[in-house]
Amino acid sequence: MKYFMCGHIMTTHGIKGDLKVKSYSDFDRFYKGARLYILHGKDYVEVEVLKASEFGNYYLVRFKDLEDINLVEKYHSDDIYISELDRKDSLDKGEFYYSDLIGKRVVNENMEDRGIVEEIREMPHAKYLAIRYNEKIHLVPFIEEFIGDIDDKIVVKEIEGLFWKLKS
Repeated sequence: MKYFMCGHIMTTHGIKGDLKVKSYSDFDRFYKGARLYILHGKDYVEVEVLKASEFGNYYLVRFKDLEDINLVEKYHSDDIYISELDRKDSLDKGEFYYSDLIGKRVVNENMEDRGIVEEIREMPHAKYLAIRYNEKIHLVPFIEEFIGDIDDKIVVKEIEGLFWKLKS
C-alpha cells in the first residue's frame, strides 16, 4: 500500500492525549472518524480521529484509544499519513496533491531548467514552491501569475530576478 504525508506531530497538548499537528494538506484530513496512519519508526500505525479542532495554524487532534498523554508521547515528531485507498481520486482543475508536486522538474517558458521542487511552503498570503536551483532555494508563489502548465514538469512564468544568483 502507498501512503501520502498529510501532517506532522509537533508536540503533545494537555494530559488527555491531544496532539498539536501541522497539516500538510489542502484537504481536511483531521475530522472525527478519519482513518490516518502515524509513521512510527518503520511502522505505519493506523489511528482513527476521535476529535480535532483548529488551534491557530495547527490542529489539536485526539485519536481513539490513545486518550492519555502517556500513550501519545512516543509519537512526538512523527509524521501522519493517509493511505492511497482513502485519498480523493479526482481533483478539480488546478488542484494538486503536494506529493504530486514535490520532486517535479521545473522549467521556464523557454523550457530551460530551473530546478526541482523540494517542498511546498504555506505562508499567510499564498503557498510557495520551494525550488532548488543553482544550490539555492527559490520561492515561487503557487498562483496563476507565476505557474503555467503542470504535467510531467512545472512551467514557471519567469520574471526578471526570480532565479538569479547574486554575484560576490
